[in-house]
Amino acid sequence: MSQSIPQRMKAVVLEAYHADARQAVASLKLMDRVVVAPRRGQVLVKVEAAPCNPSDLLFLQGKYGVRKTLPAVPGWEGAGTVVASGGGWLAAWLKGQRVACGVQGDRDGTWAEFVVADAAQCVPLKKNLSIEQGASLIINPLTAMGLLEMAQRQGATAAVQTGGASQLGRMLIRMAADAGFPLVSVVRRAAQVELLQSLGATYVLNSADEDFAAQAKATCQRLGATAGFDAVGGEMTGTLMNAMPPGSTVYVYGALSEEACGNLDLVELIFHRKTVTGFFLGEWLKSRRAVGILRAANRVQRMMINGRIATQVQRRARLEEVPEALKQYLDHMTDGKVLIVPPG
Repeated sequence: MSQSIPQRMKAVVLEAYHADARQAVASLKLMDRVVVAPRRGQVLVKVEAAPCNPSDLLFLQGKYGVRKTLPAVPGWEGAGTVVASGGGWLAAWLKGQRVACGVQGDRDGTWAEFVVADAAQCVPLKKNLSIEQGASLIINPLTAMGLLEMAQRQGATAAVQTGGASQLGRMLIRMAADAGFPLVSVVRRAAQVELLQSLGATYVLNSADEDFAAQAKATCQRLGATAGFDAVGGEMTGTLMNAMPPGSTVYVYGALSEEACGNLDLVELIFHRKTVTGFFLGEWLKSRRAVGILRAANRVQRMMINGRIATQVQRRARLEEVPEALKQYLDHMTDGKVLIVPPG
């Protein structure tokens, strides 16, 4: 690597998984790590911003579908500048460019000054898109796009989602509106109902209402919402499925309740041909291949530049501030992301 690239860097490190989210966050440490040289087909990215997503919290708890050999640096996505190439035409082409990158598998993540990423998992950022928005280009926007695409492929003409006030939920509202696709959004508090209505959401339900299940069934049946996007799990999965018309599918893509899916009415499953399945962004991206991913990412970037979708940031944190900042995030997730900003 170039002499201008240091041999060591600062990084946030997880040394052990903790089932309790607060204990996991509190255990994070700022440590020195070796700056790893990229191999062929890889690039070294100088990280300028990296978000904390719910999937990152699940990873810290050891509850995500992918585990890493510990100690390891968390962070599934981020953005920065490619400062070194390990070889190969794509990696060489990316050198010097600002990119959003995703990191999968058993390797260090983006909560560090530098990260090694596969060139095929990097997206060049358009000049009018900020690094802060680019840092959250992959997980939330592409999950929203993937869920809508799968629903439309199944023949759905309307859908219902939980976690409607989340960053991803708000993006789904915008994307569905642009597609002329009716979307029912479920939230947990009256203030969130008002928030989504101010963003232009037409159908918003509060799960805290006593007659929520009846409201959900009446609305889903009237709109013919045969696709459900569930970020919560637990009993909400069954409540959602039971409210939907025959032939419906619930796509579970999150586990905010940290509970197994329940409240599933077997009559609905067996006699009304309903299905509950999982959605994992990594598998959807594989099905799109490199060209399809770039097209989807470019569409997302245009929506961000035009102000149609955006990631709200409640706090920017230096590497040494991450444990404190993530405690704040746990208590105020609706307020936006914590964005980890390594020193320049």
